[in-house]
Amino acid sequence: MPNGHDYSKKYGGHDFGDDPHHPAYNCKHGCGCCMGSSSSSGPLGLDPFGTCPGNPEDGKPVGGKADYEIVVTQRIRGLESRAYNAEKQLKAVEPSKIELAEQLASAQEELSEKDRTLEDIRRLVTPEQ
Repeated sequence: MPNGHDYSKKYGGHDFGDDPHHPAYNCKHGCGCCMGSSSSSGPLGLDPFGTCPGNPEDGKPVGGKADYEIVVTQRIRGLESRAYNAEKQLKAVEPSKIELAEQLASAQEELSEKDRTLEDIRRLVTPEQ
């Protein structure tokens, strides 16, 4: 626990409300995130679709910038873990399997193109009724 923060502390999501008269909604917890009909934003490191540092599940904020730091650190650690696991899984796949997947995708595209050509030919030779 560097700096004395409890990085296992749990946080809930943002609360953007549901007022249809406002095109963008600010999180009611005051974290700085906002959500609109076609865009979202927030302070550096926060995910407007993720957890909110202003919404600790136990109802007790740590205070200062600590809640923000905890949420961002949790997000970074989670992303690092996902990247590590993805790289590990990728290394487990043999290169020959990657080549086969690429060949399969190419063959599927070629077959789809030939199907379109065949359909065009059928339209040309089939008399209209």
